[in-house]
Amino acid sequence: MKTIAILALVGIAATAFFAMSSGPSNDLEAQFREFLETYRVGYSNSDEYAYRLDVFAENMKKVEQYNLENPEAVFGVTQFSDRTPEEMERMMGLIMPAEADTEIVHVEPINASSVDWAHMWSSVKNQASCGSCWAFSAAAAFESRYALHKGSKTAGTSFSEQELVDCDTKSSGCNGGWMDNAFTYLKSHAFCTGAKYPYHAKKESCQVSKCAGGPTDKAFADIARGNENSVLSALAHGPISVAVDASKWSAYKSGIMSSCGTSLNHGVTLVGYDAGAHAVKIRNSWGSGWGEHGYIRLKTGNTCGYANNASYPTF
Repeated sequence: MKTIAILALVGIAATAFFAMSSGPSNDLEAQFREFLETYRVGYSNSDEYAYRLDVFAENMKKVEQYNLENPEAVFGVTQFSDRTPEEMERMMGLIMPAEADTEIVHVEPINASSVDWAHMWSSVKNQASCGSCWAFSAAAAFESRYALHKGSKTAGTSFSEQELVDCDTKSSGCNGGWMDNAFTYLKSHAFCTGAKYPYHAKKESCQVSKCAGGPTDKAFADIARGNENSVLSALAHGPISVAVDASKWSAYKSGIMSSCGTSLNHGVTLVGYDAGAHAVKIRNSWGSGWGEHGYIRLKTGNTCGYANNASYPTF
């Protein structure tokens, strides 16, 4: 009996050790359950739950590293904490033109003045699971620059990202696109308001006939690639569509990010520059619940390659 009891104790200890070493800890699973409750996430079966728990665990390891690499920023649990890098990449949806060079980086003293255009909008839009970042970037630059052209201090008219997703044939809808393609499309097609042509986060048939009487742009300006000073100087006159490397953005919560790559994969809108903090402000398209109410700040020095491909519509 004594021998049997000893063997039973050994078996229990081995089982406990295996449970602790073969999967996420109890503390991590509690954090995962809190994530599910906070963001109202649910899965169809236990296998999916287990898979997403493992993805969450991997993302939390990255969070620790990101916080070490970015001493002025905070990374943690966000609505994307159960997403794989491949899923995030598909959602971002930037298609770079073949001639674009993403490796150009010019480092020179910045002589631009501080500016912040974020006040032009009351909230930040959400592209959802459609890879339409390019359309949101282009629409934000258009609606803000058009408002400034008309003498308004606010982007009172919200324009239709769905029109760009459906009708810009040079881009690929929810499978990605390019901001300059959208600006080219808007030279010859009226831009619908979002109210007339609402966003559905999927590509549908083009309904451009709804948009008669809407505004167009005259052309667009591409800023010298990689020249941060030129980008920030142009920012003084209005927001700018920019391409960035957002591979590490999914876990961003607040502060100034300084460690980033330059493999451009996401279209966003540059809206501010803070000379005192040596940081720029970016308007994203992941909703107001992500980051700093939908915005992220990046350290100057072309962090995330934001100055490598920048453009804006002209009127």
